[in-house]
Order: sequence, then structure tokens, then C-alpha cells
Amino acid sequence: MMPKFARMNLPVRLRELPVIFLVPFLLWGCGSKTFPSPFKGSPPPQVKDLEAHVRSRTVEISWSFPEELRNSAKGKDPGYLFVVLKTEPRWENRNCLDCPTPSEEEVQFINPTMPEPARLEGDRLVWSDRSVAPQRVYRYRVAIQDGKKRTLSVSNPALVKVVPPPGPLKNLMAFTQTRGILLKWKPPNKDDQGNAFQGDLFFLIERKAQDKPWQRVSSVHLRGDSFLDSGVASGQTYNYRVTPYLIFEETTILGEPSTFQQAKAPQALPPPPPGKVWVIPSKGALEVHWIESEGRAGGYHVYRKEGKDIIRLTASPIQRPPYVDKAIKRDVVYHYAVSAVDTQAGQQEGLLSTWAEIRSLMTE
Repeated sequence: MMPKFARMNLPVRLRELPVIFLVPFLLWGCGSKTFPSPFKGSPPPQVKDLEAHVRSRTVEISWSFPEELRNSAKGKDPGYLFVVLKTEPRWENRNCLDCPTPSEEEVQFINPTMPEPARLEGDRLVWSDRSVAPQRVYRYRVAIQDGKKRTLSVSNPALVKVVPPPGPLKNLMAFTQTRGILLKWKPPNKDDQGNAFQGDLFFLIERKAQDKPWQRVSSVHLRGDSFLDSGVASGQTYNYRVTPYLIFEETTILGEPSTFQQAKAPQALPPPPPGKVWVIPSKGALEVHWIESEGRAGGYHVYRKEGKDIIRLTASPIQRPPYVDKAIKRDVVYHYAVSAVDTQAGQQEGLLSTWAEIRSLMTE
């Protein structure tokens, strides 16, 4: 309901003015009449990392919760909705950024506390669109609406081009090697319709330890017919999933995965690196934290990279995180990685973890 304006004693000439000329005076006297914002004093929350790919005959889009909404989504009704917007540009205009597109349609409303038919994978929401067809292009965005269905913000666009996925790979096998577990397979040579690929063929490798979720272990676009997994713990058993996929004009088209159960790692292996490393500032220093490695580890070494120079910061293995690095300079970008050593007398060192980056702005 619009607020009531106070009665004003206006001169005769001013009362004779048309109503349209009174509007600026009234708005000036009563302030701005915009709708109230539920996020006063800061920009409205916005999805900034919308991604999309094709899995078989379905388009999957995913995004993470905006930082402003993560805490509110953990309790009762947060008072906002995600709205999936979809439009279908013409196929012949699929690479034309300036060509006009049809109007967007609201195809799905998602309540963060009860996201079905979307699902939560880690810290990302995933929604599947089955109303798609081959040789079509679709453009998606995700809007955030408040409780009165007013749009607060709209995400970055995600464009997907639907083509047939690759056919399944064959003869997936796993072999215990001295340096890890070797996977081998026979790649497909046609798409699932029996035609030549539209795009370049790659493979996604995932590994699952007991009582843990699937984890991607191939960090780059992998070609060929084999993969050596050196990031396994000595004597442990793993399941593997290998998925063929195509890259067609920057769209990823995933095929059907193949699995191998109960692959055994060799006994004499150094422990794998920590799965996650992160760095936080702390009173003139940087603290390096990590999730401890699978299996038995005799300790950890910490490495720092500055530019092209890499130095090991630990003269001997430390038993647990964190490692506090005080020998740093202000306003410099550093990268940190961690390796694990085994429990034997020789303390054989394993592979390095992925590098964690931080700029030392807040250390002084």
C-alpha cells in the first residue's frame, strides 16, 4: 500500500497546475518511494557462478549460494526464491553474442530450504532440465526473488549447445602397479547415435574411497585409454568411475559412466597428499591448514611458491596442521602446497597437494 501524503496548503496558482507537475514536489517532500530492500546498506545477493553442461539428454545447471544468503538458508524460510530463467536462441545464431534472443521464461522456482526438484551437491545447487532436444541451444540465468516475487538480481548467463553424447567406453579394468592403480579402457569411436563425434573426446576420472563421496582425480582434459592414479593410500581399496565426454563449442556433453569396483592399491606407497589446503592470515603471519591424508601418514612437509621460486618450509615433517609462516612480505601473492610422508624409517615423501593461493594484504 502506498503511503498517504500529508495535506498541503498550496497557493491558488499552484493548485491550478496539472497533477503531473505536482508529482516531483510531492516526491521531493516525502522522499524516494522505491520498494524496501531486504538487504539494506549493501548490494542485493546475486548468483555469480552459474554453470551448465549436458549429461546424456539432459541439461544440468548449477550454482553456489551467494555469500549473503548462506547463513539464512540454514534456518527456517529465508524469504527468497531462486528462479530459473530459460530462452532458446536460434541454432544458427548460437555463436552470435549480439543477435536478439526470445524472451526468457520462468521455468522453475526453487526454495533453498526445500530445493526439490533441484538437489544439493556439496555447496552447489543442481537443477536438471529434461525439456531439451539435440541440435538446439539454450540460455539460462538464475534470478533471486524476495517473498513478494520482486526480482532482486539476475545471474551471469550460461549457454549450452545440445548434441548427442559419446557412446559408452568398453572393457574398463584396474591394475595394481608399484606407483598406484592403473586404469585402462577401450574408448568409444562414435556418439550414442552411431554417428561421428561433434566435438573433441575426453575422459573424466572419479574415485571413491570407503564411506566417502566420489572425488574427481583427473584435473585436466584427459585423452587416451589409460590413467595412473598415484594419489591412493597404501593397501586401500577404491571404486572408480570413468565418464567419456565431448567439448563442443565450449559446451561439455557427458556420456554414460563406466565403473570398476574394488581396485586395490599397492602396499609400499607413500601416503597421498591432503585433499584440501587453505591459508588464512593471522597477526603478521599466514597459517597453512589442510585435511589430513587417507591412510597412515608419518607427518607433512609444507611448500611455499613465490613467483617461480619454490621452497620447502619444513626441515622435518610436522605431525598436524596448521603451519605458521612468519617469513612473509606484505602485499605479495603466495602459493602453498603440502605433501605427506610415510611412517617408515626412511619417511618416503608423496606427491604435492594442489596449490592454495593468498595475497598477504592483512598480515600487518
